[in-house]
Amino acid sequence: MSINIINTLNAANPGEELDTLLIPNEIYTQTINREKDYLIKYFLDHPKLMLSFVGYNSKLKQANQLSSDRKCGCFYKMPWITKYAADKGIKKTILLFGQQVSEYRYMIQYWYPNQPSLPQSHMRYLSMISLQIILDIKRYNYDLQNNLEFNLCCKNNIYLEYFPNGRSLINYIQNYLNIIYE
Repeated sequence: MSINIINTLNAANPGEELDTLLIPNEIYTQTINREKDYLIKYFLDHPKLMLSFVGYNSKLKQANQLSSDRKCGCFYKMPWITKYAADKGIKKTILLFGQQVSEYRYMIQYWYPNQPSLPQSHMRYLSMISLQIILDIKRYNYDLQNNLEFNLCCKNNIYLEYFPNGRSLINYIQNYLNIIYE
């Protein structure tokens, strides 16, 4: 087996192991400690990583659908340096089809953050944060484009550090996020 592939053959719960090892290395500690404000700022500073979670979720969902249809898919190269890759000193991590299905099902099983008996999936947590930022930015852009009230104060002023006015939000979208409007 290639060093770029996480060996989950002997794992009691492959989804749980993958869920921890696939966390982007740069934000591993903050993800484990659930430092949401830091993660929001990090995603705003690194929009490519934030948008990568959209493709990641889509790929896992597609793999699960193919598995349900009794079909097979291809491997997936992770678009960020994972905790696993950093620990091994390599540049990429490859997720096999079966691992994609295991990770997706683990993320769905441990989706809800308010169940005290069940922990929330780390990758689900990151996905929820990144997707919420994208939705917020889309909503603020819609408000700006339609001359509606533009209010960023509802997110504990985290967005205000990045977007003190409507023009700064438009610049951010034009520079980094045009892909979500195409």
